[in-house]
This record gives sequence, C-alpha cells and structure tokens, in this order.
Amino acid sequence: MNEAIKKGWPHAVAVVLFFVLAAVYFAPELFDGKGLVQGDVNSAMGWGKDIADHYLKTGEHAHWSARMFGGMPHNYTNSAPMVNLFDYIGRGLSYVLPGNALLVFLYLVGFYIFLIALGCRPALSAIGAVAYAFASYNLIIIEAGHVNKCLVMATMAPILGGVILCYRKKYLWGSIVTLLFTGLNVLWSHQQISYYLLIMMLILALTYLVFAIRNHTLGDFFKSSAVLAVVGALAVAPAAGQLISSADYVKDSMRGGAVLKSNAEGAKESSGLDIDYAYMWSYGRGETMTLLIPNFYGSDSHHNIGTDSHTYQFFSSHGQGEQGRQFTRYAPMYWGDQPFTSGPVYVGAIICFLFVLGLMVVKGPERWWLLAVTVVSVILSWGKNAGINEFFFYHLPLYNKFRTPSMALVIAEVSMAALAILAIKQILEAEDKRKLLRPLYIAFGITGGLCLLYALLGGGLMSFTGEADKQFQQYPDLLMALVADRQSMLSADAWRSFGFIAAAAALLWIYVKKPFNATYVAAVLGLLVFADLWAVDKRFLNYEDFVPQKQARAIVPTEADKQILQDKDPNYRVLNLTKSTFNESETSYFHKSIGGYSPAKLRRYQDIIDYHFGSKGINPNVLNMLNTRYVIVPTDQGPQVQRNPNAPGCVWFVDEIHWVDSPDAEIVALNDFNPVRTAVIDKMWQPDLPSWQQLVQPSSDSTATIRLTDYPAPDHLVYESQSTRPRLAVFSEVFYKTWHAYIDGKEAKPVRVDYILRGLEIPAGAHRIEFRCVDDVYLRSARISLIASIVVGCIFLVLIGLAVRSAVVQKR
Repeated sequence: MNEAIKKGWPHAVAVVLFFVLAAVYFAPELFDGKGLVQGDVNSAMGWGKDIADHYLKTGEHAHWSARMFGGMPHNYTNSAPMVNLFDYIGRGLSYVLPGNALLVFLYLVGFYIFLIALGCRPALSAIGAVAYAFASYNLIIIEAGHVNKCLVMATMAPILGGVILCYRKKYLWGSIVTLLFTGLNVLWSHQQISYYLLIMMLILALTYLVFAIRNHTLGDFFKSSAVLAVVGALAVAPAAGQLISSADYVKDSMRGGAVLKSNAEGAKESSGLDIDYAYMWSYGRGETMTLLIPNFYGSDSHHNIGTDSHTYQFFSSHGQGEQGRQFTRYAPMYWGDQPFTSGPVYVGAIICFLFVLGLMVVKGPERWWLLAVTVVSVILSWGKNAGINEFFFYHLPLYNKFRTPSMALVIAEVSMAALAILAIKQILEAEDKRKLLRPLYIAFGITGGLCLLYALLGGGLMSFTGEADKQFQQYPDLLMALVADRQSMLSADAWRSFGFIAAAAALLWIYVKKPFNATYVAAVLGLLVFADLWAVDKRFLNYEDFVPQKQARAIVPTEADKQILQDKDPNYRVLNLTKSTFNESETSYFHKSIGGYSPAKLRRYQDIIDYHFGSKGINPNVLNMLNTRYVIVPTDQGPQVQRNPNAPGCVWFVDEIHWVDSPDAEIVALNDFNPVRTAVIDKMWQPDLPSWQQLVQPSSDSTATIRLTDYPAPDHLVYESQSTRPRLAVFSEVFYKTWHAYIDGKEAKPVRVDYILRGLEIPAGAHRIEFRCVDDVYLRSARISLIASIVVGCIFLVLIGLAVRSAVVQKR
C-alpha cells in the first residue's frame, strides 16, 4: 500500500495542479456565472433549431432540419444520438470540470500521459503538459467556440503515448490508453485533426520500422503493429454508425464529388473542396516565426493597441481622439497572408529553444519522428504558399476534403513540446554533462540570435503591410502609423522571447557547469514556460472577455426579425442580406433561412449559391422557387424587411416540363424560367415519370389545388390535393434521398426538379400526400454501434481487470 502511494502521489499532485490551472484560467465561468461569447457555439444554436425545439416538445429526434440552406439532413445539424460506449465516458468527464475549463484540463492530462509514456518523470511531464495546453492556438480556438476541435486535439498526445507504449512492448497499458482515447477521438469527431494525427502515427510507425530493421527486432515491431490494429478497430467500432452515416452524407455534400462539369466561372469542377477555398487560410512562410515570436506578424486582426500607439497619435493629431480610441481598440494589426486571424500560433520561446536543443541531444527514434512531423506540419500549414501542397491536395487520399491548412500546426504544437521536454530529460540524466555545452550554445545562438536579429533590425527586414491594407491606400499617413505600431510590436516581442530564452539557457548552463538538485531546475524551467505562455494567452483570452452567461448565449432578434415573426404562417423562407448570408446561422435561429453556415452543406445547394447568388446578383426565379417571402436588406436606418410578392408558397402544380440533358444544363436553365409554370428536370428522371405527357396537357385545370395541411415534425410534412387530372406537383423543399413520399398511405417515388427541389406525380382526385424523412443508413448503422459498444465495453473491462491484477501481482 505504501509503495502504491509513493508511486501514485506525484501523479495525483500533477492532476490537482492541472485542475487548479484550468479552474483559475476560467474562474469567471466557474465561480461568477459568466461565459464567453463563442461564435461557433452560438452558431450551433441556429443549426437545427427546429430539431432541438421538436425534441424538447416531444422527446423525439427528427432526421431533417428546415432552418438552414432551405433544409439539411440531420447529419450536420442536431443529429439523434447513437449508443456509443465512449459517449458515456465523455459525459462522465463533464462532471470533472464544467464548460471550457474541462478542455484545458483534458489538454493537460492528455499530454501528461503522453510524456509519461515516453519515460519522462512526473515533474517534467507536468511542464510539458503546461507547454502544450497553453500554446496560444489552443486557447484562441476555445474563445472561437471550436469545442469539438479542442476535444479531439486533447486526445492526440495520449493516443501517441498509447502507440509508443505498445511499440515498447507494454501491450496492456498501451492497449488501454490507445483504446480509450481513440474511442473519444472518433466520438468527438473532427476529421481534419484526426487526419493530422494519422499522419503523425504513420511517420512514428515508419520511424520505428527503420529502427526495428536496424536492431533486428522486426518480429516485435509487427507484433506491436498487429496489437495496435486490433485496438484501433475496437476503438472505432462503437462509432461505426456515426462514421457510416456521415460517410454516406459526405458523398452528397460539398466535400464529396462534383455534380457539375464546370463551375459558375466556367472552370472544371473537381472532387472535394475547391483548392482556392480550401487553401484560403494558409500560414505564410515567414509567419511561421510566430512559433518563436508571437507578434511577428502583428498579432490578430482586431487588436487593442491603446492610446500610447502611433495610430492613436495620428488620430489625435487630426483632432479625432474619440474616433482614434474606437479604431485602436480593434486595430487591424495582422498583416499576414490569411484573410484575418484571431491570433498567432505561439508554442513558446523556451520551447523553441529546447526543441532545437533536443535535435542535438536526444537520441533514438523519438528525435527523428518528432522532427519529421514538425517539418510536415509546417509545410502543410503553408498551404498555397508551398507548391508541393497543390500536389498533396490532388493526390493525398481524402486531403481535398479539408480546408484551413494553418490548422496543421497543431502537429507542431505536440511534437515541439515533446522534443523540448525530452531535451530537458536528457540534460538532467546525462552522466557527462560537459558534452552538452556545445549543443546548448548552438541552440541558444540559433533561437536567441533570431530574436536579437528581429529585435534590432526587424523594422528594416519586412514591409509590415499586407493585402488587407489596401483599404488604407487613400490614407497613407494612417497606414504609416499602423506600420510603426507593427514594428514596435515585433521588436518588443522579439526582446521578450530573447529574455525568456536567455533565462532558460543561463539556468541550463549553470546546471551543466555545476550540477545541483534537478528538481530545482525543473521547477524554475516550469515557471518560466508557464509565465511565458500564460502572459501571451491572456492577450487573446482574458477575464474581460467573459460576460454574464445569458448574454454570452443570447441571440437577440432584430426589429426586422420581430416584424417577420408576426407572420403566423411559418411556411416561408427568409433571405438576410444584412449579414454574410451563407456564413451565418443567427437568421436560422428565428426563421427558415435561405442561408446558414456549414462547411459541409449539400453540394447541389452550394452550386445554386455559386450560380444564382454570386457575382452576377441574385436570380429572382431561384428566390421564388425557394418560397422566399421576406428579404432583410441593409439601409441607413438599419435592417429593413421587404416582402416578396412573387413567393409562390410551399407547393404548386406546374403546367410544363422542360427536360434537359445534364445537371449543367439544368442549373443554367434556372436563369430563364417561371418556377410556378415550369419544372426543369434532368432526363435521367424520365423513367420515373412514364406518363409525364399527361401531366402537361394543354387543357386547363383551374380548380386544381394543393396545400400543406400539417407540419407535425421537421421530418414530416402532410399535404392535400384536388385535381381533375394527373398533375406534377413541385414542393419548395430540398430534395434528398432520405425523403420518402406517400399518397394515401402508398409509397410513391419523388423526383428531383429545378436542380434541388422535390417533384411528385399526383393522380387525379382528392389525395393525402405525406413526406417523411427516414434515414435507413442511419438506423441500420445505429444498431451496429449498439452491438459494438457492448462488445468493446466488455473487452475494455477485461483489460482494466488484467491491468489491476498485474499491478497486484507485481507488488507481491
């Protein structure tokens, strides 16, 4: 018992420390009832708002949401939960710390496990955990509300730790750690981060393979790889339903294959995302220096530079002090290659110094795979700024499904912190410490020298202007003031980074020259790393950013929203032109919106946006066929509502069919047609309308009616029709394969009309028509997840039991 306490107490102390750090950083959230205004979290409140409301009212989950982009499947809105073993574990973790504090806590614990797996002592592992958790990007994305990204990033390091344990033949604990965190990784679902993790694991495995060949231990390598393959399959199995359902949807989304042969500009379409769109947020080559000097490229796009700045002095000198205060509070200090940014990726000056030192003093496979993944991370982050990334985009499997290449620096955050801590470990454990002096000098010369160079000469080495500064072409003196402030920010941070590097280097130099208690070295280094990162993090996420919780989650209707909501008939759509229509979801919180926000909207809907809501203006025919009754427009008096008198309602009979030969012809035909009179249909649907000629007979049927009579759920619509002859009805609802149509209880096959809408042949007479959204793939895959969760749960309990038994036997 005493031995167990002796071994366990350092880990317990570390966990308590992590708990305190996370709680202190998010103290306003935990103790004052405040919260962050997180863009993505608030956006998510608009996604599938009708699904959420329906669930609260009935306890039933719908498979369709009508609130965004005319309607979307549940997969990327508020999907019904599947039974997943790891979901229960994830929910349990929420009781450890609530809200955003949990994210930092998971960062810390996960990286700590990774470094323990690498053989680091608890004190060093705790330093590394702090270095990783408080890298600036990890806190910036919390404020942005990228919760799932944070959660998946928290699993990266422990999964790598579990893999390394297996390759070091510690199969039991390696399997437990890998199984647990891989299961959580897949559950929390951020495919791009998981993709980066997979790249890291492949490079790690290849490195271990090379060393296995060199050391004649191929048998052990393949045994470990086989164990990991089995564990990986088990970890993924409970999420099989989620993955199968998502994969089925992706084929029809903008991340899947192209429908059209050419886009709205006439360029050839490709599978996956468009490369210009995907690579929009590419890190600049020079911008990589922010890893070492945070304000190297001017911090963020809306930075408070205060009244001591050159920019404020410019306004003040022109008698515009109040305007200057407002401008400098959100000054555009960032001047890099990205359209805008909330802050730099800064891993810490000391971590950069120790990383370079680690390249020289750390031996074995860890040095090589950590170096390799860092290089890959930086190259991938450059996106359009490195020619090889175009090759990756078109040839690396699945890579063209992802965007924002700057995100690849999450790899470097892991690898640089890990190698830095391994460098400290090597120094503290080295027998002949004098041999470490030369690497110490070189590492200090490289990192400290770069900082000195930019501290002294940085103002003359770069332009300090970017594409966004074109807005100031008519105000050259204002731009000169901004440039002066950017130069000052770079110089100040370069000196700052040099100071931290010098302090760390001096400490290690003293220790190497005359060794003393290693605990003191670790403690001082830990404090320096913590002080460095904490201060930079507070620039971007501090207590001033917290507001009362109700205010943080409040989506307040505008006067225009209130005016529209007075319409008691909910069966219409709204186009909001006062915001970035197709990149916001607040409108979806109150209305069925033409717009919305989703990086994985339906491919055909994206085509409609590109062709009919693009640079050539808004096509009124498309606006009408989407039953857009209200348009919110910007005016000098604020947002105003305009009613569209040509909105035809949610369903109508057409008198003509315009057959076309291809999707390209179909989408172009929408430029010149009357949606109430004519349906544009691809000829591929002719077999499903064998009597189509009867549907468009010239004889009039003025008494024919069709209307929506009931809307019991977002995935269930009921109509009634009356006609003297068969008719083709067009429903102003987005066509998708999960929708099933029924006429008087008998299933009928809908067809796609007008590129994205639903059409249905209605027989003569009076009929009841129903549309129900039934996702058969989702239902089948949910059963797979249930069975897999039971099996994997039993295996996981057996592994835990074996681990406990092994520990007891060892004590005896």
